[in-house]
Amino acid sequence: MELDEALAAIGEWGLYQTIIYWLITIPGTWFCVWPMMSVVFQAGIPETFYCQIPTGSTVNETIPVSEIDDNGDPVYETCVMYTNHTVSNATTSCTDGWYYEPDEYAETIVTEWDLVCDDAVLGQISQSVFMTGVMIGAFLAGYLSDRFGRKKVYLLAMWLESIFGILTAFTQSFITYVILRFLTGVMLQGVMVSNLILATEMFPPGKRLYAGFLNTISWGVGIMLLAPLAYLFPNWRSLQLAMHIPALLTFYYFWVIPESMRWLISKGQIQQAETILYRAAKFNKKHLPQDVLNPKVKGDDYTTKNENNNDGNKGAIDDVTIKENGHPVDQKDATHANGNLYDDTKKQLKEDEEQDEPHYTLCDLFSRPRLAFNTIVMCFAWFVTSLVYFGVSFNTANIGDGVYIAFFFNGFVEIPGNILALYASLRFGRRIPTSMFLAFAGLCCGCTVFIPAETANGTNLEPLQLTVYLLGKFAITGAFASFWSWAPELFPTLIRNFGFGLTNFFASLGGVVAPLTVYIAYSNLAVIMVSFGVLAIFTSAVVLLLPETKDHPMPHTIEEAEQIAKRKKKSKKSKELSSPVNTYDAKQNEINGVINPSFTIDRETQTNL
Repeated sequence: MELDEALAAIGEWGLYQTIIYWLITIPGTWFCVWPMMSVVFQAGIPETFYCQIPTGSTVNETIPVSEIDDNGDPVYETCVMYTNHTVSNATTSCTDGWYYEPDEYAETIVTEWDLVCDDAVLGQISQSVFMTGVMIGAFLAGYLSDRFGRKKVYLLAMWLESIFGILTAFTQSFITYVILRFLTGVMLQGVMVSNLILATEMFPPGKRLYAGFLNTISWGVGIMLLAPLAYLFPNWRSLQLAMHIPALLTFYYFWVIPESMRWLISKGQIQQAETILYRAAKFNKKHLPQDVLNPKVKGDDYTTKNENNNDGNKGAIDDVTIKENGHPVDQKDATHANGNLYDDTKKQLKEDEEQDEPHYTLCDLFSRPRLAFNTIVMCFAWFVTSLVYFGVSFNTANIGDGVYIAFFFNGFVEIPGNILALYASLRFGRRIPTSMFLAFAGLCCGCTVFIPAETANGTNLEPLQLTVYLLGKFAITGAFASFWSWAPELFPTLIRNFGFGLTNFFASLGGVVAPLTVYIAYSNLAVIMVSFGVLAIFTSAVVLLLPETKDHPMPHTIEEAEQIAKRKKKSKKSKELSSPVNTYDAKQNEINGVINPSFTIDRETQTNL
């Protein structure tokens, strides 16, 4: 029986899978999104601050007034002070640090290490370093999860992330803080990659779409929960501990969470995979036959007979006749003879396939004109989408008042954004919905800054401004989700991992650049939001040059990928191009579904799914 058949036999979404899925998914999303988005609160800059006033002086004697606000109150300069107010109006930079007027931020890394004025960019550079760690972690996580298993990488990365996060709360140096944040980012990506793979591989193909979709819902809920968490722990150190200590409470996962059965099978550990299946079947009150994962190998040397057992289980292998040198061999003897005939034969077949398989490199993505064009456009589109997604998220504090409420809804809108992206992708295809999401996001970003805080007669327009801003976040979330479905379909099977990995790299690069926009937006929000708008609208037009892939078999060879733009929906030609591999790959897109913005698929996972 194949693994997917066995998974269906124990209940496609049984109680066992439900419990294990949420045990994996909740920590795998919440413990990742909290450190990633916490910069909004931990690097928050108080609205009012100025140079520390020397003893015996007053504010008016020490700090120049830059302007008078609408209420007639003075607004003081933030980065200079008088040299000697009684002699002249000459100014100098702050000599004794800064005074920060209490507001919704109690204590941040900005107020602790005086990351203002000339050093204001350092707070956001620390976040860029963190996102660089996330980008590097993507490469390491894929390799390590293939080599050592999904469960080991998931647990080790989560616990190390927790340890680095806790250590960060006690650091007394900004440099040490940045280093620990970088290491946290590396571990965080390991959790993000392995948690989704580990969770979705428990299900048969028809249910993996929903498993991936629920992961994005959990991601959005995690963003929402960060707002009240930051409100309850306004000091950045206490927030750091609140975000990372809970991960240590998952120590019992070592005995509870099972390894990926697909990974175990790919490594030849059939018995361990069967043990997990039997445990799940018992929990779900289902029955499985003995030796449920016995291999069925077709050919002259193997004949397989499948019959229904007395319990009505279909697909159980009741008798396997193995021929060695033309003579039948008893199944039990064959299983143990010569160190296990099954495993030796499977190993030999795999080695023969690997010897015949040609080797491809990243350069093959640019070996054909149309494939190269698709690759370049997709890389650019993902960079812009990631830049706008994270840029809008990190700039929440720069939109109106009430950062906690704004951030809560910033997470809330991701849920309908992902739902609509899933529906639109399945109903209308990838190309048009993605373009419309980007265009709408760009329009909202551009319009946000042209809405005044209040009208001439005093009507408060900040709720309208926040609403338009959140609509932009809703739309860019939908675009990001759509790309996760679309991108794998454009690349041929033989180099899909290279294509998907390269586009992921550019998406991560957008996340690295995004924090720097916060530094610019602090002094000129309009420039950043209009830039987001122009880039998103331009990208919405560019992606229309990419081919539609809905209802088309995914290309297997480079030649098929080169011709993908010429295929018409459900055309005779597309059917002729279909093969078992192509049909299998087309199903893969349904399996992968819509997933969170930092997930990457490694080659072995793509093959085993």
